[in-house]
Amino acid sequence: MSSTKRLKASELVMLVAGLLNLDVEFMARVGNLPVRNLRSWLAGKKENLRPQNIINLLTLLGLKVDKSISLDPERVHFWTIHDRTFGSSKKAYRALNALSKLMAGSMITEVVPQKRDRAMFRRHSHYLVMGEGVRVVITVHRGLFKRARVSPEVIKGAAWRDDNDHHAITTHKGLWTHLVERDLTTHEFDRMFHQKEAGTGWGDVSLMAREFGVTPGDVSAWMIATYGGATHEVPGEEEESGIDIDGGGQLFLLVGGAGRRAA
Repeated sequence: MSSTKRLKASELVMLVAGLLNLDVEFMARVGNLPVRNLRSWLAGKKENLRPQNIINLLTLLGLKVDKSISLDPERVHFWTIHDRTFGSSKKAYRALNALSKLMAGSMITEVVPQKRDRAMFRRHSHYLVMGEGVRVVITVHRGLFKRARVSPEVIKGAAWRDDNDHHAITTHKGLWTHLVERDLTTHEFDRMFHQKEAGTGWGDVSLMAREFGVTPGDVSAWMIATYGGATHEVPGEEEESGIDIDGGGQLFLLVGGAGRRAA
């Protein structure tokens, strides 16, 4: 299927659903739609779904409907390609090629962990596609003797992140685990793609809170108690407050009359 072809809404749904490994029954159940009506609409009968139902269905698949249709910029999209041993590679990548317009102007790179287990990579490849409002993770499950073909030749209008032979970046174990478990935040995606490991910002604090099991409620309660004037300080005395962390640990803060210091 050519990437220049103008897609119908039903074709768009089928392509994205295929990359998400979603079947018609699941989409109908989550979208609260009659399965028969959805099947009929996907077959080209426009009258079987109301416009609002179609918009809801596109939103379910991670597409934002405004004046045009685009990928939801507030989430990381996880797509999967199965290039089976005895299947057609051209057919396996057809959906990705047909959806090129959604990723036009983006950059592509393969991503691997810093310490590679060669047996683990024998049949799987992971790619990041990033652009304006675009964050896509593409996982390729390869058959025997197959190689991954995610490239600007398949995603028309995109380019490689790096101008070198391997077109790959590395990432540490923590982010790699989130990647393969399909549990990557937008901040984590950006850090991985831009290779940002140094410095601390609000996004990094959020990542640390997630790692140690600190909830937003824990943090807000501590901030109110510490900086909101909820307690009266007694000169010369210190009081302990802590934020519980999963696993039995605590983050302690000592608050004294001469000022506040972290320990």
